[in-house]
Amino acid sequence: MKSIMVHAGSDSGFEGRLQVALDLARRFNGHLSLILPRPPQDYVAFDMFGGAHFISEAFDAAEKERAKMQAGVDAHLKVEGLPWDWQIFDGTIVDALVNAARLGDILVMSLDDTAARVGGQGRALVSDVVTASRTPVLAVPLSCKSLSFDRAMVAYDGGFEAANAVRAARPLLAEASAVRIAEVEAAPDEFPVTDVAAYLSRHGVNAEIAVAAKGDVSIEERLLAEAKDWRPDYLVMGAYGHGRWREAIFGGVTRFLLAEIGVPVLLAH
Repeated sequence: MKSIMVHAGSDSGFEGRLQVALDLARRFNGHLSLILPRPPQDYVAFDMFGGAHFISEAFDAAEKERAKMQAGVDAHLKVEGLPWDWQIFDGTIVDALVNAARLGDILVMSLDDTAARVGGQGRALVSDVVTASRTPVLAVPLSCKSLSFDRAMVAYDGGFEAANAVRAARPLLAEASAVRIAEVEAAPDEFPVTDVAAYLSRHGVNAEIAVAAKGDVSIEERLLAEAKDWRPDYLVMGAYGHGRWREAIFGGVTRFLLAEIGVPVLLAH
């Protein structure tokens, strides 16, 4: 993971996801790219008749805020001694992140229930970016201020999305001292969970397999229980699967899972 992208902004989640991105850059001796969207709602007002009006005062205020934030980050990164650059994009936040991260190895974003936060943070934002991008997203809870590489859990259901997530996470998994592959509902016979362990072993990653009976609860609730019991530092899972996990990854119960799990989640589509 040499090209590490992070969603930059003045929202409350930025400090945490910046620290996580720095942990990645330090571990992999990588380059940090700070993606700074410049959304039109910062300086354009829309009227009830469909018209749009440029507001120069709002534009100037937003630019001053961004410049102040950039200066503070630059001062901090100079001390870190890692290479970095800024990528500033006009347009929506989703378009900015998707376009800038197309050659990134990973994109660090915040995972927050409140979609209407300053800067557009929210689970809806992560959802939109994951489904539009081919770059894996590391979704970081607001409470997370660093990334530990020690214990990793992989959620597997035999789908393409889960396989893509495992491939995307392989550099991270290679740094872990313990990797657990959790299968809550049986994968198709032609794509068994043992295939994941075999794939990882070819790359020097030893992983244990944990098959859990779903019981009377949902798959997501059972997976949450497994994660709470084993306490991984991060979770790897596919997004918007079309296999046996019938509920979209940002659907009702999984929203609860991602909100409750309390650790970063690497998502790939």
